[in-house]
Amino acid sequence: MGMTHQASAWRQSDARPSYERGEAPLAASGWTMPEGEGTHYAPLREAIEVDVAIVGAGLTGSSLALHLTEAGIRVAVVESRQPGWGASGRNAGHVLPILKDIKLLEGFPDAGRRFIDIFREHHTIPFDLSRKHGFECDAERAGYLNGMVSRAAFDKFLAASRYLEEQGFQKVTALSGTEMKGATGSDYYGYGVLYENGGRVNPYLFTNGMIASAKRLGAAVYGDSEARSLIRDGVRWRVTTDGGEARAARVVFCTNAYPTDIVPQFAQGFYPLTAYALTTKALPHEALNLIMPGGATFAQVPVDLNPLVRDRHNRLILSSIPRRGGAHDAESHFRDQLRWIHRTWPATRDMNIELETYWTGRVAMRDREFPGLFELESGVYGLMYCNAWGNVMAPLMGMVLADGIARDRMDDLPMPIEQIQPVRFRNKHELLIRHLLIPAARTAQRLNII
Repeated sequence: MGMTHQASAWRQSDARPSYERGEAPLAASGWTMPEGEGTHYAPLREAIEVDVAIVGAGLTGSSLALHLTEAGIRVAVVESRQPGWGASGRNAGHVLPILKDIKLLEGFPDAGRRFIDIFREHHTIPFDLSRKHGFECDAERAGYLNGMVSRAAFDKFLAASRYLEEQGFQKVTALSGTEMKGATGSDYYGYGVLYENGGRVNPYLFTNGMIASAKRLGAAVYGDSEARSLIRDGVRWRVTTDGGEARAARVVFCTNAYPTDIVPQFAQGFYPLTAYALTTKALPHEALNLIMPGGATFAQVPVDLNPLVRDRHNRLILSSIPRRGGAHDAESHFRDQLRWIHRTWPATRDMNIELETYWTGRVAMRDREFPGLFELESGVYGLMYCNAWGNVMAPLMGMVLADGIARDRMDDLPMPIEQIQPVRFRNKHELLIRHLLIPAARTAQRLNII
């Protein structure tokens, strides 16, 4: 795996529009460091026949391809750039094994019981797949720790988390101030709730591990192969690229927040939201036993302004929503994060914590706190819109859909197949979250209210 990085990619002043769109160079993503970018897959240059053509090689498409090939289904994956280029190589690296809205499942087939059973068994899917297929992606079940400063926020959050134990998903542990000090190294958060099955993953390596495993099992994988058209061909479909075509009985689009132009409905069915992430350089030795010595992934409640992962390289990966018009401004956002670090761990004020790299990505938000499975026409599907917890839900949904396709029982899936509806105001989340909620929360954080 060769080094292809430009360490100063995020410093390029002419890259402002790409950062604002969540399309910062992949070389700037900290998840590709220090190993470098992964396998470069050649373009599609011929006409091929398969059972299923998958458009998009992110977390969802890679999982779908892997599970279909395991079931003996002939698969071709076409990716407009390279696997993991989109949100799958840019997200915060959190493994958050929860269902955001379990009541929503009451409207599923069988009142959601089958999906709940599947989630109970497979909500640790990043850890399970990396172990099963033997690829390294820094997948660590180190716990997912939620920190609060007020008793009211703690009580409310703990009550909302009880379903995880009631449904047999995982143990939920309430932490006192002393226990929080041991887990975080900080006195600031006096209350905590730990999800023991959560943790971290390098999403870029996870995606590339799945797609490499799929290829090893027989999937055809093509990079730099943007889908240009979708054409009905009798009872089958043809997905064309600049250099070739894939003819298949079924086509599944897994493009999430980076849709193609050939199916405009997918570009209109979600609320785009730009997010940023950054990595520090490896922490100085004196900080190793101070900042998150327990190794858990950390989030703040009720507003998570500084989601934090400490990875195997002892770097901190921090993320948030960029200022309006300032998605390119790495130094400003690093100062925000460093201010929070100094507040939370005061001893770090005398330590040299440096910025390594900075990047942006795009989140696909829905009104429903659940990914969407859509059918456009007979044999044409979309599986996408994982909101902000795709490291669990994207590969899990890919696995579930693969089972339905392999059994040829799309009428017997544990989740509904929807008709895609365009959202009414696509900039809703940009306005509400980026322009209003996050600036207000940052003010509250500076005043030590949260």
